[in-house]
Amino acid sequence: MDTVWIIVLVLLIYFAIVVSISAIRALLTKNGKNFAKEAFKETFWDFFFELINPFNWF
Repeated sequence: MDTVWIIVLVLLIYFAIVVSISAIRALLTKNGKNFAKEAFKETFWDFFFELINPFNWF
């Protein structure tokens, strides 16, 4: 059971890092609000799909 909690904790930390990187990238854009939203979505989904790729787990 401890292994499951470690996996969940790692996934939550990774999710927090992905959201942080996406937010920072969106905040640093200078082309307006719509461009910032697109930058956030693009960065978030790129990192998020890396998380669920099983080849990156090993």
